Amino acid sequence: MHIARLITIVLISGIILSTGKAQERSIAGNLSDFNLQAPPPFVLRTPESIVAAFIKTEAQVRDALNQHTFKREAVLQTIGPNGEVTGEYIRNSQFLFDDKGNRIERVTFHPPSTIREMRITKEDVQDLAGAQLLGIDISETSKYRLSYAGEETIAGTRVYVLIVEPSVSPNPHRMNERFFVGRVWIDANSFQMVKVKGVVEPHGKQRFPVFQTWREPLTSKLYLPTRTEADDVLHFPKRDVNYRIRVRYYDYKLFTSKLKITEIDEPGN
Repeated sequence: MHIARLITIVLISGIILSTGKAQERSIAGNLSDFNLQAPPPFVLRTPESIVAAFIKTEAQVRDALNQHTFKREAVLQTIGPNGEVTGEYIRNSQFLFDDKGNRIERVTFHPPSTIREMRITKEDVQDLAGAQLLGIDISETSKYRLSYAGEETIAGTRVYVLIVEPSVSPNPHRMNERFFVGRVWIDANSFQMVKVKGVVEPHGKQRFPVFQTWREPLTSKLYLPTRTEADDVLHFPKRDVNYRIRVRYYDYKLFTSKLKITEIDEPGN
């Protein structure tokens, strides 16, 4: 006789997403619904205050994102010397978040991979729904050092640039503990992230590409991820692999219930 650990998902308000009867509201709702409040304008900014304002605003954006479902179409490809696609991995999914902000993925289309030059690992899949989606996970800011790198302009918008580094060296023997290393660009008025560029570490025996993720205003002011791209050469001991990633995030909808994850002890057979 032993105790089997079972995970159950409880819909607090009794709304089940797959029935099509969930009370959803379009992402085009008013920004005030999510209480996103940028710091007051015309205040002298210091590097320290810019970093602090970003952390506060990103926490608010993550809270808003946690209230939504969205769809993701991910295509990973290996590219031959003449630009031809030599292998492909497709993973289309729908995402929602539980009451603790954890991402729950429901895979909707995932044909067998045809990639042969390298192996798509669980870390690749983890990064797709982690750093490549969010950049720095604001709930884990203690893992990072953020520093101010100056101002730039993106598509006519003034942005601040922040450098993101791990506060400890990523351990290649703990591949499941992933760290984003790179830069984020934040709107100088709203302090919301508009672009992230970097790589996920540690690498260990694997190799991971430099990627970029863009966020766009899907309401009048709320910026959410819309696409991720990578086109990099991964250097393995015996070969170099041209690796390409194209990801699209879309169909954001407000999910009016919350998911609660509970564990139940149940006698085993």
